[in-house]
Amino acid sequence: MHDKIIRALLISVFFFSTTAVYADELHGDGGAGFTRLESESARTDPDYYSIDPASIKITRLDATEENDISYLRAKRLDPGGIPVLIDQIINIGAKIWDIVKLNAPTADIETTYATALPQGITAWNQLAGWQRPKSYTYGFSVKNLYGATVVNVKYKVMFTYGGSYNGKGRYLTGVTMLPVSADVSWGYRFSLSAQVPDSTVVNMGTGSDPVAALQLNTVWKITTSLKDSNGAGAYYMQGDGYFEELSAAAD
Repeated sequence: MHDKIIRALLISVFFFSTTAVYADELHGDGGAGFTRLESESARTDPDYYSIDPASIKITRLDATEENDISYLRAKRLDPGGIPVLIDQIINIGAKIWDIVKLNAPTADIETTYATALPQGITAWNQLAGWQRPKSYTYGFSVKNLYGATVVNVKYKVMFTYGGSYNGKGRYLTGVTMLPVSADVSWGYRFSLSAQVPDSTVVNMGTGSDPVAALQLNTVWKITTSLKDSNGAGAYYMQGDGYFEELSAAAD
């Protein structure tokens, strides 16, 4: 009987202590997602939790061709009866998606991608002549005011090009940006998203020989309990395989 009472008391003490810790975690910095310990640490050592804007680097690490287009899920074809206009280029895929959200990779390569296809097309596999996908790997790194790296992320920009409709045009599919790795220091939150505005999906060719193009924009955010830092970048690609990294900006 004595042992049962002691065991019950130990269980109740353990439950109370873990509940108290959990409550302390939940009731940290109001609504920002930081624990009380993270917020107190930032106030004690603000230089560690402040990024150095001059340290922000986005570096191309690799450029290659993928073996095949198996990363694209075959789409169900919907005949629909809508006439195909080869010179009118539209995106029937994703327009905005998260790549890294609060330090965690999120994008799904099989379903999260944009396209630049003729109007009236309902699936990328209605076109033929697709070339091997191009792939560009980038590193994104940021240091704090002590010179320590606090954000170290790798991501990949991919696209499949060269598809034609009845032998006409060069179009895009599988335009995506995917996380490779995300290493973010304690007390920091990092998010990265991609978007393809409809206004950037255009025909850079002619009415009879279209060349699809689009711009993949990126937006990133680094947050501590002291400050938010934001930035943006962009990548441009065409249906003939041309690719260009556009300028990046941070504030």
